[in-house]
Amino acid sequence: MSWRFEYHETLGSTSDLCKTRAEAGEPEHLAVQAFSQTSGRGTRGRTWTDPGGNLAISLLFRPADPAAFIAALPFVVAIALFEAATHFCPAVTGPSRFMLKWPNDLLMDGRKMAGVLIETGGPQGGPWVVVGIGANLRQSPEIPGRRLAALAEATDPPSAEVFGKVLVAQIERWTTIREREGFAPVRAAWLARAHPVGTPLAVQRCETYITGSFSGLDAQGRLLLALPHGETIPVVTGDILLD
Repeated sequence: MSWRFEYHETLGSTSDLCKTRAEAGEPEHLAVQAFSQTSGRGTRGRTWTDPGGNLAISLLFRPADPAAFIAALPFVVAIALFEAATHFCPAVTGPSRFMLKWPNDLLMDGRKMAGVLIETGGPQGGPWVVVGIGANLRQSPEIPGRRLAALAEATDPPSAEVFGKVLVAQIERWTTIREREGFAPVRAAWLARAHPVGTPLAVQRCETYITGSFSGLDAQGRLLLALPHGETIPVVTGDILLD
């Protein structure tokens, strides 16, 4: 792939600009990056606070098979985030340092370091997928009720520009693997970097909590939750809370 990197000192939202370009017919493999983002978004309407010096990047895809591409994308991007983070601090990696949380959060020492927001649309110029990625590199914001981490706690972090290029290279690598070999190798790689099978967790849906333990992923990437009475159920959506 040939990626076109576009850099901005300040943007409200890299994803909003990327979506505008997509609706105008921009070809895929555009990477929009801002060194300061003032109106970043997370999942379920949350804000993504950017204190500066961190990664704020959005990527434009136009997949030939949108359904299969989107189903695998959260796991592809999560693996790429893990690989990019450990690339810059290989001496301190390990299961207690970096870990993936379903489906696409990167945790460092049990605290969120990076997250992903996937948005879709079309049809002018064909269907498009925009992936917005935020990662705390130099500092983590102070948000009441949330435990956040920054890569600077483990190593002297690279610039956001350098980290973004390494991340996109890893996304390209794992996208190619998925296209050639299907979802199975992506699923295996994600499981190898995630909270272990048997980890106690809860699924939060609005004010409802379902508690159990992690029992892996099914072939579609759904989280398998083992309930206390022995039943195992697939989870399609919800916030995952690790005990």
